Amino acid sequence: MRWIQGIVAAAALLTVTACGEQTAATGSGSAEAGGPPPASKELSRSPEEVPGGGPVPKGQIDASALPEGHPVDVAVDEGGRTLTIVAQEGGCTRASATVAEQTAQRVEVTLVESQPADKNTMCTMDMRYPPLTVDLDEPLGKRVVVLEHKRDTH
Repeated sequence: MRWIQGIVAAAALLTVTACGEQTAATGSGSAEAGGPPPASKELSRSPEEVPGGGPVPKGQIDASALPEGHPVDVAVDEGGRTLTIVAQEGGCTRASATVAEQTAQRVEVTLVESQPADKNTMCTMDMRYPPLTVDLDEPLGKRVVVLEHKRDTH
């Protein structure tokens, strides 16, 4: 009976090890799209790591409407007319970004996490952090970037 328990334990260990090696070999997509999420709602990257230019100062970003743990990485290109925002998606969801409103004081960007309408779809549990770009009518300047979040079905 003990040898059966030993075989079961060895099989479980091999399964866990094989899954870990497969994840390391294939990757979860997070390394290509920005790596792991930041630990807090602050800029988590240095300027040379953010695609498209320098980071927007954290005091110029209102991320209060984002879900807990969502990355807060916003960069602006040298001309000030393009924002690059690190979004969050996973499994079957896909992220997109749109400029909802632009005023003299603020730029509101809505991050949309779309999920399939079919609730019976099998989805993986991986998280990805793709950089998304939005174009502005005028350079960002000192305007505040307000990040909104919504879930949608497609």
